[in-house]
Amino acid sequence: MDNYLLDIIKNTTEYIEDNILEPLNLDNISENVNISKFHLLRIWKGATSTGLMEYVRRRRIALSLGDLLHHRNSIEFISSKYSFGSERTYNRVFKEEFDTTPAKWRRKPIPLKILDRFNADFMNCAGEGLVFFRSITVLPQFSIAGLEYCVDVEENMKRQTANKYGVDFFYNHRPRVFNPVEKDVYIGYTTIPDEPADYTFYQPSAQIGENSIIPADMKVKQIFPHKYGVFTYMGPHRPEDISSKTLYAIWEYIFATWMPTVEFNLRENFHFERINYAKCNKHYCECDLYYPISFL
Repeated sequence: MDNYLLDIIKNTTEYIEDNILEPLNLDNISENVNISKFHLLRIWKGATSTGLMEYVRRRRIALSLGDLLHHRNSIEFISSKYSFGSERTYNRVFKEEFDTTPAKWRRKPIPLKILDRFNADFMNCAGEGLVFFRSITVLPQFSIAGLEYCVDVEENMKRQTANKYGVDFFYNHRPRVFNPVEKDVYIGYTTIPDEPADYTFYQPSAQIGENSIIPADMKVKQIFPHKYGVFTYMGPHRPEDISSKTLYAIWEYIFATWMPTVEFNLRENFHFERINYAKCNKHYCECDLYYPISFL
């Protein structure tokens, strides 16, 4: 199945890797991938958590290690080969990446963690978008405030109930929370009943702090420290257009592929999505999904 975002990421990776010894910049990369540079930057950062030109620089540094080990070429020659401009720049970037210098490492090589070629095959299609495992993350305790709803699971699949509640909250109720932690961030918190049921509780929310002022009709919830598996969904549409069909594809991947490999230790069954609207526009959505692994 064709996937617009996946094609962009794969084509960008292939072009960079095939031309890693050539002069590369944002303009010629975006031109060869046939996408605006601003859109490319957003998609690439969302998929890799690395800036585009940072990726180029770190890949060049990683590839230069082989030259240091196996060739008699001078460090000045290697710096020129990998387009660092000067030996001084190469030394500085190498030191920032590995906390040693090329000359020291050449004399006495030690194991180094490198940035390998990005592999988009680990990304999975979810509707029009992509979903992939981001990280294992520990979050300290934090608090949210919002409006909680009981959502019928079957009805939600048919009518996008939770999505409508979320959109309504973000545009009509979130502004009523005075001084939230991050004004552009939406948190959709789902509580799953202990006993099997055909409903869940969904709370569209904003994160709050000590200086926040919360309307009386909103529910405040404390989320205790947990270790989470974090997944990212990227889609070529507005955050408001995330559908239950898209989410179902994400859940299917998480439940069928990831969860069977994890040992859980939880006091309650919940998960939440986090959307930073500052990263999104009408043609791009990025949503992080947090699934708790253990209570800390």
